[in-house]
Order: sequence, then structure tokens, then C-alpha cells
Amino acid sequence: MSSARRRRWACLGALGGVVLALHGLALLVLGPAWLDPDGPPAAVARLQVRSVAPQPAIAPSPASVEASATTLARAAPRAAVAASAAAAPVAAERPSPAASASVGPDAPLADAAPQGIDVPVYATLLAPAGRWLYRLQRGVVVGDAELQWVLTAEAGYALHLQGRVAGLSLLDWASQGQIDAAGIAPERFAVRRRGRDNQAANFQRGAGKITFSGPTHELPLLPGAQDRLSWMLQLPAIVAAAPERFAAGASIRLFVASARGGGDVWDFVVQGPDTVGATPALKLVREPQRLYDTRAEIWLDPADHFLPLRILQTPTGGGAGMELLREAR
Repeated sequence: MSSARRRRWACLGALGGVVLALHGLALLVLGPAWLDPDGPPAAVARLQVRSVAPQPAIAPSPASVEASATTLARAAPRAAVAASAAAAPVAAERPSPAASASVGPDAPLADAAPQGIDVPVYATLLAPAGRWLYRLQRGVVVGDAELQWVLTAEAGYALHLQGRVAGLSLLDWASQGQIDAAGIAPERFAVRRRGRDNQAANFQRGAGKITFSGPTHELPLLPGAQDRLSWMLQLPAIVAAAPERFAAGASIRLFVASARGGGDVWDFVVQGPDTVGATPALKLVREPQRLYDTRAEIWLDPADHFLPLRILQTPTGGGAGMELLREAR
């Protein structure tokens, strides 16, 4: 290779490094918004939601509840809870047209009239405590992420998602709360920067409302309501409780709140069997209902408590999607 060609390749390599470095810097600044694209709502609709058909949740076995952040026990007997899951009916009706109502930055003023939306409460079969590694990607930037699920004494939980790119912490999300009759019951969801809570949603169950560290408005708190992190394990728990009920076309409805003041009804529709690489999976999709909303696709692993194999979230307002792809065990 001639010296001129070597210089050209060296320049191209240096330019590519600069571009990737700039992408990394930009994503480091914008990182906390990756999974929570909602900004503070400009106009909050009076969303009237109702909880329907409460069913008992199916808690993990005592062995998994005793797991700590250091031990993260994965093996837990499931035979005893499987019979209870089969006996508990699970709501899986197709959503009504009212599902388009939302609370968030783009909720139109015309939505000020109350709208009735039924949000079912499902039976759940929660996965044992564990830690899972994922490949993290947005656009051309690639890193790694760790999802940690800890079950504590007295039916408590802690869920943490941390992502890094080139050794820099890009995502730092934490959800903690209790396990109740509706499954995962968040008490606080926080988006962190440099180890400190930057934005947070507080699920005040005694008062029946969700409040936020920034915006001053409140949202109603229903049984089964989730945050932008906890839904990733609540959805698998619902499917695991009665997988035979979730054939293609069935749906799961969750109320999901962000840390920035937004809240919306998320309707996941089962697409049917799929694969992630060579691994069989069950795919569900949540289609966005408004501008600057999130399209969420999730592939669940039937062989491992229906835990997420892949999650792809794409903003409708433009920009690259964020993908989590679980690494081989």
C-alpha cells in the first residue's frame, strides 16, 4: 500500500473516531431520555381510568424472595404456583378505541373532557431474582447494559437498569417498591445522573396518586400501574401466569408513568411466535397513540420465565430507536 493511501485510511479512521466520540458525548448528555422521551407535559388531560377484574398475583417462591443483590438466586420452585396461575382468570381483551387517551407533553387541549378507560388487573407469575446482560445500541453507538432484579424481605423489590458506552454510564434507572395483588407495585422510579436521582415519579399508594419531582400535577394511581422500567418485568409476569391465553391478537393493557410527568395507557398486542437469533420468542408490540410517543416492541423468552430477549423502543417524533438485546447465557 502506498504512503498516500495509508495516510487516507489513517485520516478516515481518525475522522470515524471523532464522529463516534461526538455521538458518544451527545448520547451521554441525552442519555437519561433514551427510555423516557416524554418532556414535562404542557397540557395535562383529565384522564379517567378505571381498574377492572382484579386477580391475585402469584408471588415468587420463598427461595427467590430471599435473594439479595449479591447472591441473586435464580433457581426457584415453580410447581406450587403454576397450579394457582392456571386457576386464576386473566383479562386479555382487545383494547377499546378509548386507549388513545394519554397524559403527556402532546396531550391536546381537546382531550380536556374526561374519558373512561378500563385498565385490567392481571394474575402474575414473577421471575426469580436475577441479573441479565444486554447489548445496548442506539444508532451507531453500541454499549452494554445490565438489568438487575432483586427480591427483598416482606415482598419488596428493587429493579435497576444501567447502561454503559465506552466505560461511561449512559443509562441509570431505578425502580423500587412492593409486590402486591396486582404484581409489581412501584413506589419510586428514578432517572439518575452521576449516581443521584435527577427525575422521579412517586407512587403514593395511600393517597392513590402519582406525583413527580419536577412537574406539580398528579396522576391517578391504579392497581397494576407501572413505570418506564418496571413494565419490562410486569409484562413477562402476566404472560407467564397463563401463556395459553396470549395467542396472536390477544392484548395486555398497562398504565405506564414516566419520571418526567407523563402517563399513558400502553396496549401491547401479541404478534405471535418469533425468533431472536435462533431462540424462539413471543413478540408483543405497543403502537404509539400520539406524536412524540414511543413504539415499544418486546420479544419474550418462553424457556426462561418469559423474560425479555430483546426490547426495541422507537420515538415517533424522530431519532434512532434504543435496543436492548440479551446476551447468550
